Amino acid sequence: MRLGYVLHNGRAFIALAHGQQWIDFSRVLQSHADQFPWLRLRPQPTVVDLLENTPNLLRTMGEWFTRLTQTGEIETYQIRGRVQFLAPVTRAAKILALGRNYRAHAEEGGYSVPDEPIFFAKASSSIIGPGTDIVYPEGVQRVDPEIELGVVIGQRAKSVPEERAMEYIAGYTIVNDVTARDMQRNDIQKGKPWLRSKSFDTFCPIGPYLVLTDEISDPHNLELTLRVNGEIRQRSNTAMCLFKIPYLIAYISRHMTLEPGDVIATGTPEGIAPIHRGDVVECTITGIGSLVNRVV
Repeated sequence: MRLGYVLHNGRAFIALAHGQQWIDFSRVLQSHADQFPWLRLRPQPTVVDLLENTPNLLRTMGEWFTRLTQTGEIETYQIRGRVQFLAPVTRAAKILALGRNYRAHAEEGGYSVPDEPIFFAKASSSIIGPGTDIVYPEGVQRVDPEIELGVVIGQRAKSVPEERAMEYIAGYTIVNDVTARDMQRNDIQKGKPWLRSKSFDTFCPIGPYLVLTDEISDPHNLELTLRVNGEIRQRSNTAMCLFKIPYLIAYISRHMTLEPGDVIATGTPEGIAPIHRGDVVECTITGIGSLVNRVV
C-alpha cells in the first residue's frame, strides 16, 4: 500500500493506494469520524496527522481497504482524474540525514569511512514535493543533488533495540538532499555545522508518496538512480550502505526520541556533481517511483 498527500480540484487530502487504485482516504476518515475521535483536533488531516494517531498503520490501512472493498464503498472514494502529489510529509518534526554512509561517496569527497554514523539535520522548511522547483540561492557557487532512501518513522521510538527497529517504520520514500556544496565545504573547514548549506528553502524534495512496509520486503536491496536532464549521475544500491536501517534507528533513538513523521535520509552514493538553473533532476528508487524537480 501507499500513502500520498495530494492536491485535486483545489483540495489537499490523504490518498491511499492498493495496487493501482487510489482512494480519497481523508473522505473515508471524515465519513467515519466517530471511529477517529482525533479528527476533532485535525479536521483537515495530513499524512503526519494520520501517522501520529495510527500506531498500527499497516494493519489499520489494510483493514479499511478490505472493508471498503467488501461493502462496495470503494467506488465512492475512488479518485478520478489527475492529481498533483505533494510532499508526503509536509512538516516533519525532524529530518535526519546520514553523511558518508556509502564508502565510494566518502572516498570521492576525500574522507575516510566513518566508524559510527555521521548524521545531521535539515530544516523542515526546506521540504518540497514532486514537481516543485528547486530554487538556486543567490551567492551560492555550487549546488549538488543527492539521491537518498528516506525512512519515515511511524511510532514514537526511544532507545529502540536493533532487533525491533523495523517495527517502528511507517514506510519509505525518496529524499533529494540538495546541498550548497561550496558553503558546506567552507563551513567544514571552519569547524561549523552543515545545517545552513543543507537547509535553504526547497533543498529537501521528498516524494512522490510514502510506500508502506508491505510493498518493500528488503529496503537494503533497492536500486537508486539520479538523472540530470536524462543523464545518469548517480547509480547504486542500498545494499552498499555502511550502516543499515535497524542500526541507524537504534543508534539515533539512543540520542533522541524519534516521532511519527520524522524522516531519516540514509545517505547518498558516489557521483555527486553540480546542477544549474534550467536542469531537471529525476531521482528514482526501485519499488518507490520517481521524484522529479526542476532547478530555477
